[in-house]
Amino acid sequence: MKKCAEGAAALLLLLACGAASAAETAPGKDDGIPALLKFAQQQQAAPVVETAPVAPQPVTAKPKPAAVARGDNARLTALNQALQRQAETIRQLEQQLAAQAQPAAPAIKATPKPDPIDIRPLVAALKGVRQAITTPPDLIAMATALARQQRIASQQEQQLQQLNRQLAAQRQPPELVSDADKQAYAAGVSLGRDIMHLQEENRRLGIEADRPRLLAGIADTLAGRQRLDDAAIDHALKAADAALQQAQRQRQQAIRVGGKTYLADFAKQPGVQKDALGFYYRVDYAGNGQIDANDNVDIVVRESLPDGQVIKDMDLAGTTISLPLAQYPPLFRAAIGKLNKHGSMTLVVPPALAYGDKGSPPEIPPGATMIYTLRVADVLPQDRSRQK
Repeated sequence: MKKCAEGAAALLLLLACGAASAAETAPGKDDGIPALLKFAQQQQAAPVVETAPVAPQPVTAKPKPAAVARGDNARLTALNQALQRQAETIRQLEQQLAAQAQPAAPAIKATPKPDPIDIRPLVAALKGVRQAITTPPDLIAMATALARQQRIASQQEQQLQQLNRQLAAQRQPPELVSDADKQAYAAGVSLGRDIMHLQEENRRLGIEADRPRLLAGIADTLAGRQRLDDAAIDHALKAADAALQQAQRQRQQAIRVGGKTYLADFAKQPGVQKDALGFYYRVDYAGNGQIDANDNVDIVVRESLPDGQVIKDMDLAGTTISLPLAQYPPLFRAAIGKLNKHGSMTLVVPPALAYGDKGSPPEIPPGATMIYTLRVADVLPQDRSRQK
């Protein structure tokens, strides 16, 4: 009987040690998994479905494993409570075994054989505890996937840093030291200005080219790695040219109609007269002092389109034109002849007296009606010398 009791006690102690060892190796004491889940939430690599924390179950029932990091604390609390209850049960059983192991008092009659102790509930309870503290397979798979995503993110971060360093190196402008450096840079500036003028002209026609792709085409051509073959490039250029011609025809028509409308409205204003050449004018200030045919006349002119776009503004630029009156073009000679010294006027000129059907690209389109404001800045006799 004593040997049986001692064997049962040893078995209980062995099971108790196994439960304690399993509790020490439980992942509940390592917050690594919550950190991985937190990292996954920040990186949005793997969505996590939240579930309610598992409530503590009786000793003989198989507890449900927690599925997400938010239920880890509740699960560990329930496991600790279950371990405490099992430890109390083990302690009570050890006390019973110790009481049974004490020698019985001498008696006349033989001591009856004690009933064997059933430790199967304890074994089942310890088995349930081990299963409860074992990491669920789905949680292990999730941790593995998160670790893989973390490695991928780290590699991508390194590649991004390398590309940023390369881009920063390319953004450093080259030094302009030698004459050859300056000549190459000047050629690039000239090419860039031509491109900007073309873009501005196309923009007036309602055609807008994508600047990043335009610059990419130039860079790829200079690097010898164009991304379209010659046939595709020719097809694209022909399509662009057709669209440009169509836009030019539409704009010319709109300009002609708009010019005629503007001219008709201007002709109806008070004080507007029509010259024999065919332009309309309004004297804004007549001035004082007659201008002779042989005088040197300084004028300041502002040129614009009916839509308000200013082409040239000599007053803003601080420049004047000084010529003998007889040497001015007929249009301006006729206009100056209607003014006195320091007089000013407004002229609306039809296309036939201005730039005609060809225009003056890129600023002045074909068939444009022109508007001029003219001011006589100074008048001097022809035989009077002066420095300009």
